[in-house]
Amino acid sequence: MASPDRPPVHHHRDLAVLLALLIVLLFASPLADWWAVAGAPWYLPYLLWGAVIALAGLATARRRPDEP
Repeated sequence: MASPDRPPVHHHRDLAVLLALLIVLLFASPLADWWAVAGAPWYLPYLLWGAVIALAGLATARRRPDEP
């Protein structure tokens, strides 16, 4: 329970920001040139997006029911 003088901590917002930074890192940085090479399998971008979606699902599933 949060004390009255401190605002409640919302870790799911922190996880959302970290997930957004991961998306930018994977898809809009020079790192994209590393996984988007000509010899990469055609399904690699789908695997990366699937991992992002799975992480988002885990981030929301770990949220307690009493959090907004």
